[in-house]
Amino acid sequence: MAIEKILAIVIVGIAYYFIIFGKKHKAPIIFGLSLLVAVLKLVEGLEPYNISKVVDLNTLGLLAGMMIIVEFLRKTGVFQFLAIKIVKIGGKHFFWTITGLMVLVAIASAFLDNLVTIILIAPMIFLITDTLGLNPIPFLMLTIVIDNIGGMSTLIGSPLNLVLGSVSGLSFNDFIVNMGLISIISFVVVIILFKRYMKVDENVLKKLEQLSTVDERSAIIDRKSMKFSVTVFVGVIIFFALHSILNVELSFIALLGAIVIMLYHKKDFADISHEIDWDTLFFYAGLYILSYALEEVGVTQSLANIFTTFGHSKILYSFVIFWFVSFAIPWLSAVPGTLIIAPMIRLLVNSGFSSKLWWVYGVSANLATNLTPLGAVQNIVGMNLLSKQIGRDFSFGEYMKWAWKPYLITSLLGFVYSLLVVTRGG
Repeated sequence: MAIEKILAIVIVGIAYYFIIFGKKHKAPIIFGLSLLVAVLKLVEGLEPYNISKVVDLNTLGLLAGMMIIVEFLRKTGVFQFLAIKIVKIGGKHFFWTITGLMVLVAIASAFLDNLVTIILIAPMIFLITDTLGLNPIPFLMLTIVIDNIGGMSTLIGSPLNLVLGSVSGLSFNDFIVNMGLISIISFVVVIILFKRYMKVDENVLKKLEQLSTVDERSAIIDRKSMKFSVTVFVGVIIFFALHSILNVELSFIALLGAIVIMLYHKKDFADISHEIDWDTLFFYAGLYILSYALEEVGVTQSLANIFTTFGHSKILYSFVIFWFVSFAIPWLSAVPGTLIIAPMIRLLVNSGFSSKLWWVYGVSANLATNLTPLGAVQNIVGMNLLSKQIGRDFSFGEYMKWAWKPYLITSLLGFVYSLLVVTRGG
């Protein structure tokens, strides 16, 4: 193997070390290492004029547009309004109150950033548990799990799906059709699994009534802004569903929606630049370059060759890939793991394996993100919020103690679902 290839693999290895074990400055480190691969010319095709073929600008544009739209929505108070409304509707029925909040989490995470959903809902969960004198741990862990499950149902629901859609070319509607049902099934199973933590006595129910007296309208900060921003957001989602018919890229739709909201609020790019998560955008750009490097030096093909040894038995290779992904993603993390494994899936599909293999990966990877805090960034943020709330460290091991059962049960269901999808043909 040429020295350039060895050096490229070493740099990618260092990058993944920082992804898994790094505490700070991950984005500049990862992007910097990816630039090092380009500067040293370790692989061909990383010239500036060719970079758009390596870094998926459509995905980055979609992310940037949705970041702007969601930030304007967040500032209106619409999410707090909906959360309080659900509490009032639930009344004394605590189980239905929590279930209603989890429905809100699932729907929000399907169309918004998973991290934003956790940040918005966690304070409401803490308010409820504080008022009722309940342990917040099971309720926030439930929120984290549902956040990941809801996000798996759409192309824009999770960063993992965005990258998967980018590599596979699958459409917005493809994700809803193929991931929606297992997302709903997993949601119901997890709610049932956590139901025992929702049993409360009469004293708690009386306290719950106090929450019902809160006027949800007080949560709305700007009614006109809320109506306009929600209208634009709904319009963007509708155009997402029609994008393959209209032959318009998702990034154009999201960015146009963001521009419309900016103009309505009389904001320039300088005004909203702090609303954009630049770290995430540069982190993804770096990962795309590193993933490309792995593919160019032959690592991705070598991984694909391992799986081709299982022949073309759909059940056998679906089993191996599903559980390989299920155990790898919780440690590699959703997006970095996907940018290693998804190109391998593409090679397998191009070599004659069923195109349904994309859904084997999608179901397995999304459900696997729940197992460890490393699985997704919202897991880490949720764990940190919980540590602050309970006044002690909520450890890695304690997180896994709560997460392993929903992970295992939903993954088993996901595997059966994946087999049904694959054996339908394609």
